[in-house]
Amino acid sequence: KALAELPPGFSQKRLLENVSWLAAPEREGRGAGSKGLAASAQWIADRFKAAGLQPGGDGGGWFQKVTLPAGPDGKPVELMNVIGVLPGTNPDWKGQWNLVSAHYDHLGYGWPDGTKGQLHPGADDNASGVSVLVELAANLATTEKPKRTLVFAAFTGEEAGLLGSRR
Repeated sequence: KALAELPPGFSQKRLLENVSWLAAPEREGRGAGSKGLAASAQWIADRFKAAGLQPGGDGGGWFQKVTLPAGPDGKPVELMNVIGVLPGTNPDWKGQWNLVSAHYDHLGYGWPDGTKGQLHPGADDNASGVSVLVELAANLATTEKPKRTLVFAAFTGEEAGLLGSRR
């Protein structure tokens, strides 16, 4: 028998709560241009802030604008990547960073792929990946600081040709 048992670094309960929140019907499948996608971006930014990350988006904020040329209605849609930074401690590696990412968008009601008019909650890869991303950020920010800067990015536009990650 072990002399001591360490608590797990990740809470299964929190991971499931994160996925459940992101995949809830109120998030509208996090489709391009939906209120659910915008609410999810803010939710991720709030988690990055609570973890103690620094904003890494446009103008010193949490968000990086991405324009989808033609959304579900054929018109341009403004989307947002969410970027948080955990600064490294080694001054010799200043300007170097590792990227940790997941995408938070999904098909919404079937655009651009999927069954049109049917809600696609996106719990399997999208919400679960973001859940791990925000938990990892919180875990690393509260333990020993990394030597190299870590950039945490929640990308949008993945369902539209990797638009956010290309940005």
